[in-house]
Amino acid sequence: MTLANTAVKEPTFKDNKVKRLPPSVLKEIELKNHARKLAGLSPIKVKIRKCIACSAQFESAGNRTCGCQSRTAGFIAGREII
Repeated sequence: MTLANTAVKEPTFKDNKVKRLPPSVLKEIELKNHARKLAGLSPIKVKIRKCIACSAQFESAGNRTCGCQSRTAGFIAGREII
């Protein structure tokens, strides 16, 4: 086997990593979901998304960017505006 063949087979860990939300944010979403359930509203879902700016995977409750600095995004009324 040549050195070039071994370099191709190495896994790329950057593509497999998912940026996770901090535990405090998850706890806050859990509390909000409890209040939303009492009010008869649908719960907030945490999903694994792909950043539209840098294509990294991250855990999100609604934002479309992972927080990377490659693209600026603003917020209006709690929603991300690109």
